[in-house]
Amino acid sequence: MFAPIVVFTGCEDLVTERMRTRIHMERLLTPSKEAATDYEAMVYLHTASLTVPFTEKWFHIYSFLFSKYHPDQAKGIGVYREEITELEQRELSRLKNWIYRQQTSRGSGKT
Repeated sequence: MFAPIVVFTGCEDLVTERMRTRIHMERLLTPSKEAATDYEAMVYLHTASLTVPFTEKWFHIYSFLFSKYHPDQAKGIGVYREEITELEQRELSRLKNWIYRQQTSRGSGKT
């Protein structure tokens, strides 16, 4: 519940209080299965997107997650996605597992 929030290195100050609150709510609603929540993955990708250009695959994954939590905004800017491919779903699962491992270790990139 109180694990650190993992963000892209150097972007720790970009996580708003509203994001922190939502992360804690999502953690309560989604008991840990040795993986971070979808919202935590979205926040990580949000911070990564500000420093590294996404490949098409990661753009689709981020758009999918953004659409899940902010559907009106996603539709408004033309990035709304209701689903991702099986390959993209596997990549998302790997990311969530990696975030969880970062939260439970003494690695860097935590806020």
